[in-house]
Amino acid sequence: MSEGSSRVLIVDDDGLVAAAIGRYLSSHGFIVHTRASGDLALRALEESFYDALLVDVNMPGIDGFGVLEAAQKLAEPPVTIMMTGRADVKIAVNAMRHGAADFLEKPVEMSDLVTRMERAIENMRMRRKLAVLEEDALRRTRIVSPPVGAISEALRLADKVAATPHSSAIIIGESGVGKEVIAARIHERSARKNGPFVRVNMAAVADSMVEAELFGSVKGAYTDSKRDRAGFFASADGGTILLDELGEFKLEHQAKLLRAIEERRFFPVGSDRERGINVRVLAATNRDPEKMIAAGTLRADLYYRLAAVTIRIPPLRERKGEIVPLARHFVCDYCREFRRSDMTLSDDAEAALTSYAWPGNVRELKNVIERAVMLCEGDEITSEHFDFQSSAMSPMSAPRRLSLPPPSSLRLEDVTRDAVGRVERDHIARVLQSVGGSRTRAAEVLGISRSTLWDKLRRHNLEG
Repeated sequence: MSEGSSRVLIVDDDGLVAAAIGRYLSSHGFIVHTRASGDLALRALEESFYDALLVDVNMPGIDGFGVLEAAQKLAEPPVTIMMTGRADVKIAVNAMRHGAADFLEKPVEMSDLVTRMERAIENMRMRRKLAVLEEDALRRTRIVSPPVGAISEALRLADKVAATPHSSAIIIGESGVGKEVIAARIHERSARKNGPFVRVNMAAVADSMVEAELFGSVKGAYTDSKRDRAGFFASADGGTILLDELGEFKLEHQAKLLRAIEERRFFPVGSDRERGINVRVLAATNRDPEKMIAAGTLRADLYYRLAAVTIRIPPLRERKGEIVPLARHFVCDYCREFRRSDMTLSDDAEAALTSYAWPGNVRELKNVIERAVMLCEGDEITSEHFDFQSSAMSPMSAPRRLSLPPPSSLRLEDVTRDAVGRVERDHIARVLQSVGGSRTRAAEVLGISRSTLWDKLRRHNLEG
């Protein structure tokens, strides 16, 4: 078995049959227990966890259907395979209707039983994993505190987009405000929720591979192209695609993207056959699209095609009322993830969180809380557990952390290019140290793309 030895409970009043099946399953890596009656099986289910049940239909007292019914009421029901010495279509249909995963006729073909048992357990595990992923996706789209003001308007617009079949939208906001959360909310609340949700970080895609990554390619389309590639758009077919960091999307590739969005068709790289797609396209950026258009880095027709609806997410510093509820939510999440007992935030901790500027927005708040839960040894988190050194700005109550003189003493002639460069270098170095050297996380905290960060690292000799 792929995930450790699976526990199987065999329930059959024929001891010889149960013993023979048990020996065979044991020889194939299963952990096997046997019970000779339905009431003993129910007791075993109360006392232990089983991945699978193999249950005889006809038994005195509580029969196989009684065991099946009890098993289905458990918090994590085991997969149940029914078996009987009398083949009957009605019995088989009834068993499957009441939750059985499979139905076998005695005498059981042992090799067939192992195959069916492994397949049923694997399907059960995959369903549970999918349920966890779906719950996580839903949790990411939930708003923790009552939405007010600008964030309420953003949510209202997101729900309007979700109600349409395939309307596009562009989500604008600073790095870390929750643009992907809004995109996930649109997907989860739409008729496309059972389809894929594909996020593409345009900053992470090499310029030479943009078209192949988005639209796929055929074997031999370029050097080292040894097989066909589906591409992100094909992977998102039937669902939603989020083009994150739209500002990183080079002008020369935008015409093909515009055509794909408008016509819902495209040519994979190197192919002369068009492919049709059914996908909602969302875009996100932390830049001002109108400024990008004026600078000639974004096509106006692409922007207006994407921006059927424009959703602007305000920064966290403008949503003071959400900071503490979000922090409490993250505390609960990380207590559960780290298997810690429940923790609370002290009054001074909540005051410190509220007074902070949060330049890294919700992402930074989440990181601060993660560290606090990790380091706190008691059940109450205080302001002493917070480390704001990794932020791109200081707490509003402590601007000295930027190592800049107060505004009253700052003279214009002191603000030279070299001075600004030194401040920038020191700050980037401090951020890198706080995130353990991760370029990706440093770029997120700083609110810039990875390519921009690499340029700054080279300029300030911080590549090492």
